Amino acid sequence: MDPIVTSHVHFFTELINEGDTDVLMTNKVAYCVCFLRQEVFCAPPILHFEMVRDEEDDIQHRDPNERVWMNWAVVDARPFLHYLQYLTFRDLGLRHRQIQAFRSLSDSIEDGRRQHQLFHFETAANLLAHCLEMEGQIDDALCCYLASQADVPRNNAANLHIRGLTNN
Repeated sequence: MDPIVTSHVHFFTELINEGDTDVLMTNKVAYCVCFLRQEVFCAPPILHFEMVRDEEDDIQHRDPNERVWMNWAVVDARPFLHYLQYLTFRDLGLRHRQIQAFRSLSDSIEDGRRQHQLFHFETAANLLAHCLEMEGQIDDALCCYLASQADVPRNNAANLHIRGLTNN
């Protein structure tokens, strides 16, 4: 991660010195959302691909740390929130709110100021690509999956999605 921007250091230091670490954690920190294999029924279907993201030889290229969490679906909280909003407003028929959620998801991924805050850019890009697929923008979805694949070439669900879109 990039170092904390110096303009924010005073704010964080002030909160910590005042003993308000609970406020700091509650208002300024969002952990990644993690679904274990046992929780697959709680996860949106697109995240099921994250649990089977490997290809034939990808498993051999996992380091010991990856072996622990590679069968999980892990996504950053902000993009996941916007993705869920998109799905919800789509099902409710609230097109204006759906588009707003789509733009928020896109901004959370493509905004250069926020992008360095993502721990799982590849998964967030896959969520955005899935929204693009639902919007009928297949070429843009493919570009998004390719960006995800470029970020994490192996053990990435984007590989499965790309094959599905290109019929390979």
